[in-house]
Amino acid sequence: MSKEAYAQAVGFFIDTVARVKTAQWDDVGLGEWNVRDLVGHTSRSLTSVEEFCARPAEKATVLSAAEHYRISLAPADANDEIAARGRDAGAELGDDPAAAVRTAADRVLQLLDGLSEDMVIAHPNGGIRLGDYLETRVVELTVHTLDLANAIGADVEAPPEALSVTLHLLADLAVASGQGAALALAATGRGLLPDRFSLMG
Repeated sequence: MSKEAYAQAVGFFIDTVARVKTAQWDDVGLGEWNVRDLVGHTSRSLTSVEEFCARPAEKATVLSAAEHYRISLAPADANDEIAARGRDAGAELGDDPAAAVRTAADRVLQLLDGLSEDMVIAHPNGGIRLGDYLETRVVELTVHTLDLANAIGADVEAPPEALSVTLHLLADLAVASGQGAALALAATGRGLLPDRFSLMG
């Protein structure tokens, strides 16, 4: 299931990047990122899968996608480091970012074809099942592709399985952070969430 949702999210990303006009790459993308930076950051959900699949681990010590996120976002400077890596990744996309994204996507999808979701990969956070790690990448690809669409004024629809995985993982993060009740009440019309409510630290 994670591989299928990931493939959907990758396709969603590729299709939306292809809609970026030449004059839009330096426009505001998200926060301090321009559109190129945002695409660069999102493309790391392709290259990171490729990188970590080359590093098998013997045992999973990070036992869920939500736990992986909690560990990743725990350091005080986590968001600053993410922002810097996004800018670097954007610069590395070169003169034709859309082509660079397509090439990376082709490589990683072909690689995943022959791998089991139960394979354990060695991430700096600890060993984690490939399927669990892919869930985190589905969230990144889905949410940031929606960010990209907003930035460039594109009318898009997220693929259903990728969106389902994204919402399930966000629900897990809400419960783990003590915000599950607030989210449940808001989602059923019984309450409002604070401005800029986020489960991502």
